[in-house]
Amino acid sequence: MVYDISAPGKTPRVTVVLTTYKRANVVASTVEAILSQSYSDFELIISDDASPDDTEEICRTFVETDGRVSYRRNDRNLGMPGNLIAAIAGAKGDYLAVLHDGDGYVPVLLERWVAALDACPDAGFVFNAYSGLDAEGSVKVTFREPLGSCQPGGVLLERIFFRRWRFDSPVWGTTMMRRSSYESVGGLDPRFGPFADVDLWLRIAERYAVAYVPEAVISLPSREALPRAFQLKPREEERTVERMFLEARMRHFADRRMRLGAELFRHGAFVACSRVHRWLLRSRRSVLSRLDTKMMV
Repeated sequence: MVYDISAPGKTPRVTVVLTTYKRANVVASTVEAILSQSYSDFELIISDDASPDDTEEICRTFVETDGRVSYRRNDRNLGMPGNLIAAIAGAKGDYLAVLHDGDGYVPVLLERWVAALDACPDAGFVFNAYSGLDAEGSVKVTFREPLGSCQPGGVLLERIFFRRWRFDSPVWGTTMMRRSSYESVGGLDPRFGPFADVDLWLRIAERYAVAYVPEAVISLPSREALPRAFQLKPREEERTVERMFLEARMRHFADRRMRLGAELFRHGAFVACSRVHRWLLRSRRSVLSRLDTKMMV
């Protein structure tokens, strides 16, 4: 029996886009968590980036049993953001929820996101606090930002994004955004590859308010438990992220010349600190690896 809560012809308010690649071991539990959400007025698009494992077979079982679910598969691996762009192209909802395979989602996630956007009409997107898990699946750290439920996007940019010397993002790849805000900024920019979603949040925050949910409604598995689905060379990753943040600074402070000068100086200092930090980490890993090799001989 196919389960479908929607009336015939009704357009769901929310489109949930689940991108997946070669994660047959976790995709079923991720889909089950989405379908068990307390908020049910959504369609789920599973976008498979040409996985070589059993991902397709697993996903099609959900299509057969739940009318909210559709499955699409790329003819070839597009990577990020190609896979996400292709999935969003088929979305029907006014709210677009972007989720990843392997992350943990509490049953009220969509409910909290929808309520936050409804309460903040000018918000382009909403994000939340996150629980960082260790290799055993226990909460190791909670990532929470000093934000209100609704604030100008400039607050997120100037007080948080542009103060991070390691160029990390307070917004992970899992958010809910308004379709209108996504389209108005031109969607994802393929130049930034797997970091194109961060560039998207930066550009949306330049034009719109940002909503925030202080609850840790998403849990992030450790790299040991769930390795990255993509991998760039360290130097390529550094250059990509540095360029992305530089362009964001230049756009945001373009009409404030004095402030722009200060921000460019800050950016240069952050680049230097970040590169030294990464070099020290790589050197430490190299030394530990050599020591382990010697001990095994």
